[in-house]
Amino acid sequence: MKPAGSLVAALLSAIVSVIVPVLAAAGGVFALGACASCQSTVRVAAMPVVAAGSFDGVVADPNTHRLYMADRTAKGVDVVDISSTTPRFLATVNLGAMPSGLALAPDRNRLFAAVEGGKVAVIDTRSARVIDTIALNASSVDLLDYSPQTQRVYASTGDGGEVVTIDATTDRVRLRLAAKAPVGQPRYDPADGKLYVTTPKSDTLVQINPATGNITRTYVIPKCGPAGVAINPTRQLAMLACGSSVGLLNLQTGAQSVTRVVQGGDLVSYDAAADRFVLASPHGGSDSAVGVFSGSGEFIGSVAATPKAHAAAFDGAHGLVYAPGNEGLMSFAPADCAPPPDWLQFLGGLSIFGVPMLVLILIPVLYAKRMRLPRDPAKPTFRDLVKEDLEAERERMRALEDGILGLEP
Repeated sequence: MKPAGSLVAALLSAIVSVIVPVLAAAGGVFALGACASCQSTVRVAAMPVVAAGSFDGVVADPNTHRLYMADRTAKGVDVVDISSTTPRFLATVNLGAMPSGLALAPDRNRLFAAVEGGKVAVIDTRSARVIDTIALNASSVDLLDYSPQTQRVYASTGDGGEVVTIDATTDRVRLRLAAKAPVGQPRYDPADGKLYVTTPKSDTLVQINPATGNITRTYVIPKCGPAGVAINPTRQLAMLACGSSVGLLNLQTGAQSVTRVVQGGDLVSYDAAADRFVLASPHGGSDSAVGVFSGSGEFIGSVAATPKAHAAAFDGAHGLVYAPGNEGLMSFAPADCAPPPDWLQFLGGLSIFGVPMLVLILIPVLYAKRMRLPRDPAKPTFRDLVKEDLEAERERMRALEDGILGLEP
């Protein structure tokens, strides 16, 4: 039988040979999590005009690869070429007044910009020129949305409590939809044909029939004060930018959930091609951020941002998110900071609890296995060796005696 020290060493060697690969796998999972930092993908393209500006709406045109930003400082819309991963500033379309929300109509080569004074400017995206101005007969106009299905632009009037519908084919006002409360972001849902509008002061999202102007449903989101909203029509899921949190709302069932992985926000958008929500969260100099969520509302990642970034846009061609920065145009790649797949996260979590259990199971198993192995022949003890020496000495003495006296007849 082997000494106890050898047995312990064998057991430890066997345990290590099993545990090390498991720990390596677990370490790999957490290494993936550690490197899953969106901040490491941030790039900033120096643009003096953008660095000096203050911004509201931001949209990207996937057809012309142009980024449009409502620049309130320059009183116009800044245009940036994003056809490559190195963006290039092109021009500022002068509006003569501060803009706020933007709505892109790529099928009509138009960009609509809400302008102070209760007007909407119509910009031809091919020539980057203002071709029309629509007066809404309202004291102000804030945020916009465009639906290619209805060929309508929806413009909120803020404290005016109305959403004005504009015919995008004629640039004429068609209907005035009363929300009966100060309104924020309007969003048309092509899945159910309804218009959804945030009403921040009443903590609600209202559903309006755009054909009749009737409010058909009201969703109460307690302590939200929603500003922006974006809709994934496939899932009938709305993401709301609340004051200090992010809300998810199932438009069919009314089920709600809240997360604070991003501390609230202003404007949020949904990119159907990428199946991503992008939310800007402007606060102070140290806690502003831009966050990215999957189309099902799962958090993917966020980066630190400037308080001037009230909105951000997704560039599907290059998988980048763009937002204004302190030194120019900021971009980052959310795909590079996506968390590991669920099965890999499960494996990593399981290994934390599984490894100690595996050790406890292996010790008796390996010990029992060791006990069943053939034992080595027992080694002679000290007493056995002394006895052997005495017997050998007696044989030697008898041989000597026989040699001296001779053998008896």
